[in-house]
Amino acid sequence: MARAARIALYTLIGLIVLLGVAVFVITRVIDPNDFKPQISDLARQHANLNLDIQGDLAWTFWPSLGVSIGRTEARIGDDEDLFAAIGDARVGVAVWPLLFGNVEMDAISLSGLDLNLIENEQGGNWERIAASDTPAEETPADAEQGDSSAMDIPLTIPEVTVADSRLRYRNTTDGTDIIIEHINVAASDVQLEEPFPVQASLRYQDQDDIRIDVEVDTMVGVNLDANHYTLAPLNVKTAIGGLTSTPVDISAQLNVDAALDDDVVKVTDLVLEAAGTRTTGNVQVSGLSSQMQFSGKLATDPFDANAALRAIGEAPIETSDSNALKQIAFAADIGGPANSLLLDPLKITVDSSTITGKAGITDMDSMAMMFDLAMDQINLDGYLPPASDEEAPATAQGESSAPPALSEEPLLPLDTLRGLNVDGKLAIGKVLMEGLDASDIKVAMDARNGLLRLTEANGKTLNGSFTTSARLDARSDTPTMSLTSRINTVQIQPLMKLALSDDLFTGIATIHTEMNTRGNSEKALMENAEGKVDFGLADGIVRGVNLHDAVIGGLNDMLGNFQALTAFIPNLEGGKLPRELSEDTKIVDLKSIARLDNMVATVESLNANLDRGATLNGKGWLNILNEDFDIELGMKVPSISSDPRLSEREWPLRCAGNLNGSPARWCLPSSDAFRSAGRDLVTQLASDKLGVDLPQNREQLEQEVQDRVQEEREKAEEKVRDRAREELQKLFR
Repeated sequence: MARAARIALYTLIGLIVLLGVAVFVITRVIDPNDFKPQISDLARQHANLNLDIQGDLAWTFWPSLGVSIGRTEARIGDDEDLFAAIGDARVGVAVWPLLFGNVEMDAISLSGLDLNLIENEQGGNWERIAASDTPAEETPADAEQGDSSAMDIPLTIPEVTVADSRLRYRNTTDGTDIIIEHINVAASDVQLEEPFPVQASLRYQDQDDIRIDVEVDTMVGVNLDANHYTLAPLNVKTAIGGLTSTPVDISAQLNVDAALDDDVVKVTDLVLEAAGTRTTGNVQVSGLSSQMQFSGKLATDPFDANAALRAIGEAPIETSDSNALKQIAFAADIGGPANSLLLDPLKITVDSSTITGKAGITDMDSMAMMFDLAMDQINLDGYLPPASDEEAPATAQGESSAPPALSEEPLLPLDTLRGLNVDGKLAIGKVLMEGLDASDIKVAMDARNGLLRLTEANGKTLNGSFTTSARLDARSDTPTMSLTSRINTVQIQPLMKLALSDDLFTGIATIHTEMNTRGNSEKALMENAEGKVDFGLADGIVRGVNLHDAVIGGLNDMLGNFQALTAFIPNLEGGKLPRELSEDTKIVDLKSIARLDNMVATVESLNANLDRGATLNGKGWLNILNEDFDIELGMKVPSISSDPRLSEREWPLRCAGNLNGSPARWCLPSSDAFRSAGRDLVTQLASDKLGVDLPQNREQLEQEVQDRVQEEREKAEEKVRDRAREELQKLFR
């Protein structure tokens, strides 16, 4: 028995020595560089690659048996441009297990990989990698090997590394130029039965100078038979630069489970942190090979929006309320039918405001989007910019301010608008801004193929209501816009204070507006704007403007020139009508129609009933750009006299100036018109008193007076001559 054991031991030692000698002979006698031509021929024949093996092929003997290759370059066909290159590659199997009949892979390493992918209108250069037209002859050994089953050799690789590698993708058609460099991958104990650790890092950079540094640390699970892969846990650290002033650091922890035969990928236990925000959730994607379907939940913890902006190097949003934007949160269930991605239900919190509803993509192919949201309430005052300490330069009295310069830069992103496919609805319970409140607001819009429509925008405000519709046609390079708006019985005072920064008007207003314009710049839109405004006002007051007192001033000047009229006007004080202490004009009701064209609103008609039975009508214009205006008015004041020639006459007024000027100087009587009216009245009154018709025309009256004076003078001269003849005749008798 002992002798048999010794024989077996000697035999084993002999085999080991024989195997060692064989390995030594192979690695020392056979030079792998002799196979370079055959390797190049095979690459050209089977892949259309022209290999240039610049480095040496070398054997390794201990502790692994393998081969290494130095610098090698590959070009596609006859191209001169480099397609791929490697700096160094090594592969081998462990020698000691071979002595016992076991095959165990040793380290696999690859460094200096350089891959260049180029795509143009004809396709990508990688598509030209293919076998030659002449198939290689199949040897009997190959046929026999193909018929036999593959050896079931358990595969475990202690170490796999990829170092200092680079990939570049260029598209000459659209200008895309992406470089992924500093690619480093390290995996250990690589096997198929158990998950193994992998660490990787790379840098991404594109033609827009967007830079992304990525570090990955994970455990990889591989089941080739079931086509099932896991990354659990997966830790990712990313720094994104070029999108914001400061690179954004993002970290994510999650588990990925991809069952590709089942077309399902699951992301669980997600924790995503970036710029002071934290998002958690679980997402499942199914139907990978057909129409994807999503399910899961996502939630973002409350965060400070300005703190997040500072973290990425952006300026914070300045608000009048220092506590605004400090509590932003998000939560949603992910769902929807196949080929869609819907957030339903969706909840967004902005401080004390809550938005609920649903939103998402209804068709992934056409990127059709929808939203149906409801906001409970919001106070916009806190989100407005803080009041500026600087005062606007004062405008000299009577002078108009310089009109603002209108930009000719493109205003609308036409390509983006043409690509929109949206249907949306928004309801807001209550909105408060600068003293204006609105409630029960409903908005509906749609956008498709460059045509955007505001189909509904209505609500309640200022004890009245409003409704608006609008349309933007961006299908041409000269977009057109139209708007129809009706404001019904609203308190006008807050609107005027907001528009003019002064408390000038009160009353109940009804405004119907129809506007349209065209162009894609501020200047073009303003210059091409045209439309019509119907304006009505009831129970109103114009502050700082007393039209009745303006008429009284004109009448007093007229009475100073025509004292005869004082007998027909009662309640005179010292020959003049008393002035009013009030600085306002009370309006019982007013109706006006204005048309807008070339940045000027032409007031075609203005009719009003004032207090004490006074009436008003007029017309004029308002420059929308610099707010200059000029309106001629005719005002009847029945209270000044019972004589219809005074009470029924329209007294001329002119209101002109700038809306930013002093209202007290806007409306003044027309002196020439009042003097003309005075002469006319004197003529009428004298005619009535004398019982004869007096000419109404001043020039005619003066001419007739001169004619009468000349006639009387001639008669007097004739009488003097007759008397002189009579006296002379007496002397000579």
